[in-house]
Amino acid sequence: MSKTHRGSFHETVVSITNNDDIILSADKFPFKATLSLSPLIAYWENKIEKEPGINAKHMADLADLLRRTPALMGSIQDLALLKEYAETVDILMEDIFPNALWENDLRAASVPFHFQSFYATPKLEELQLLEGGNYTEKLNLDLKTLLFRQTLSAYTIILDKFYNANFFIDEPFIFTIKDKLTGLPRHYKLDIDLKFMEVQAKTKIKELKPQEINFLINRYNDLDLWMLKLPPDNFEFTGFAIYDFTEVTNEETISSLRYDLLDKDTVSTREGFLGLQQKLQVLFGLPGIQLGFASCPALHEFDTSYARKIWNGLIMTSGCDLKLADLHGSIYEPVMQKGHTIVVEDLHVFPNPSKIERQLLDQGIRNLIIAPLEYEGRIIGLMELGSPIPGELNALSTIKLKEILPLFALAINRSLDELRSSVQTIIKEKFTAIHPVVEWRFTQAATNLLERMERNSSPEIEPIIFQDIYPLYGAFDVRGSAIERNLAIQGDVLEQLVLAKEVLLAVKDALPLPILDELIYKVDKYSLNIVNELSSGDEGTILDFLRNEIEALFDHFLKKNPGSQPAISAYRSAINNPYRVVYNKRRAYEESLFMINETISSFLEREEEKAQQIFPHYFEKYKTDGLEYNIYIGSSLLHDGSFEQIYLKNMRLWQLMLTCEIARRIHKLRPSLKLPLEITQLVLVHNEPISIRFRQDEKKFDVDGANNIRYEIIKKRVEKAAVRHTEERLTQPGKVAIVYTQQKEALEYERYLEFLKSEGYIEGDVEHLEIEELQGVQGLKALRFSINFKEQLRHDIDAGDELLEIAKSASLN
Repeated sequence: MSKTHRGSFHETVVSITNNDDIILSADKFPFKATLSLSPLIAYWENKIEKEPGINAKHMADLADLLRRTPALMGSIQDLALLKEYAETVDILMEDIFPNALWENDLRAASVPFHFQSFYATPKLEELQLLEGGNYTEKLNLDLKTLLFRQTLSAYTIILDKFYNANFFIDEPFIFTIKDKLTGLPRHYKLDIDLKFMEVQAKTKIKELKPQEINFLINRYNDLDLWMLKLPPDNFEFTGFAIYDFTEVTNEETISSLRYDLLDKDTVSTREGFLGLQQKLQVLFGLPGIQLGFASCPALHEFDTSYARKIWNGLIMTSGCDLKLADLHGSIYEPVMQKGHTIVVEDLHVFPNPSKIERQLLDQGIRNLIIAPLEYEGRIIGLMELGSPIPGELNALSTIKLKEILPLFALAINRSLDELRSSVQTIIKEKFTAIHPVVEWRFTQAATNLLERMERNSSPEIEPIIFQDIYPLYGAFDVRGSAIERNLAIQGDVLEQLVLAKEVLLAVKDALPLPILDELIYKVDKYSLNIVNELSSGDEGTILDFLRNEIEALFDHFLKKNPGSQPAISAYRSAINNPYRVVYNKRRAYEESLFMINETISSFLEREEEKAQQIFPHYFEKYKTDGLEYNIYIGSSLLHDGSFEQIYLKNMRLWQLMLTCEIARRIHKLRPSLKLPLEITQLVLVHNEPISIRFRQDEKKFDVDGANNIRYEIIKKRVEKAAVRHTEERLTQPGKVAIVYTQQKEALEYERYLEFLKSEGYIEGDVEHLEIEELQGVQGLKALRFSINFKEQLRHDIDAGDELLEIAKSASLN
């Protein structure tokens, strides 16, 4: 190594203890810290002892050189002394600052716990990381936090040396400066080597028990407590620290990007977007590149201007009027369709530029990278980097891009989720649970409302209307359900009266009271009355009588006549349920009704879900004593508007097959029911398209317009209709009634019935019936046929998987 001065000593030499530019000066940092080179001697002697292959003579010469320079052995209070002995310091530092690494290392020697270096490599001096003061700004820390971290670090060294307690703070300092060429921030991590620093006790060391040490460690943020237990005046740090800097611009930028993208407003605000763009300029080291990102235009659920708030693309901006079709044939298409990352070196020489490419060129963008943003295996958006300089962004740039694409994808997805959440809040408030087929329209209305609310415009939701759609209606009714329910109530009340009479008879001999005879008379009278007919108020009257005049006496009866215990226990056991009444026959009725409804509902839902795969349609069902449902099918229900009549025919045939299959299932179910209830089946045909409107007050769809009201009236009244000139109900167990108004409807359905007969679904002849005039409705007719309940069909359907295939095949022929 040359003996000429190579170290970097400041031209302006200052006193360490009085320099305000040294942030942790003696009047702020609580410990005394002085510069000394003497720890070098121990370092060299230790190397001689522990490293046999070392040049021992050279190490010994260095130690002797330092000993022969007493001015450098003690405490150095003025940095001017180092300038005076510059060549000697060069020689002493040659092992710490190897000659081979001198030009490229970012290394410096500094006073302990201070950021003012006294010896540094040329590259570190050029960056001026430790020059010019402003350390709190470079570290992005306030002075209080910086002093806290340095003071706590000093205490960890004291605990380690004097109390053998390992307590280290692994939180590196990150220096940030601006690049002189690009003006962009660059980040450097500081690693501090303290092997040339010693801590000495100026007084006798205070003994601390392990519990006291743990107490301090658990309260590491209470430095007042630490200073009370271990006063800083009792310790002194001497020697010097070695500062090693490593550039971590990429790591810090990515970490900062990750933090920023966790903020929900980053991708949706201009300020947040510009911050992201600047960080990407830092990451790529290119101050002129432009960032762009947008949710995928194919997400038609948000095809509204408000939903494009998160569009900050190079051409896909919140104010643009782009459609998905505009991107076909452009450089964006393979990104969205196939998930490819596209690198365009120079748009200016791009062959056959589309409208999109011309827009980019008009904005001064010639160099471009477009990458897909994928989340959970699907493309939810795209990210762009654009530059005015051809070739500035290239294939190598995509390597860095891979690290950050998942972060942007996560942020875009979160923004979309938040938008969905806002939309769903409005949908739940203004509407109700929405069928998936028409959800797109409610989403559109909700996002339009959000946009109007943001403009402080009318907060009224727009009307939801679907025009020119075809309705299908079906009903399964439990025959005589009201009568069966009354019979069940009647039977339970009679049983309870019988049990009450047995209690009165059991106690009568021990209590010869005339009033008991009167109570027995009333029980018999109530029983006789309800045997003939149970009126609407009878149950309540009888229960009040039993509870107030008989049950209230049970405890008294037991005291006077313990022999009445069996009768009273039997009564109490019979009413031991939440209703406190005899509930046997009603339970049998309700359980039977429940099993019927669940069988119908579960099979209908399962088959309807499969039908959605053939062609999407709107479906809703209502449970009453049976079950009824509405189906709407047509182009206006769908976002793409595609519809053909073949799908309506298929749905009608499928409805008939489904009705037959449900009837067969209930027929098989009857023997296992506690009460063998029967069902009837009705299908209503309406050949003309109608309009439906969502009624916000009722949270459901209803027909819209005077011309469509008749259809709704028929639905409400036809179920109880009778065959004309007879008292026979149109709907009968074991049969299906198809109600229609026009002859062409009958011809269409006769064709379907002929096919179903060949398939074994129906048997016997089809009846052609006229229906009695209903209030406000005349001219209804019906086809009625009997269902084949035999065990085997030509297509025996268990899970129902074949229903749709048969219907689809038949409707195509």
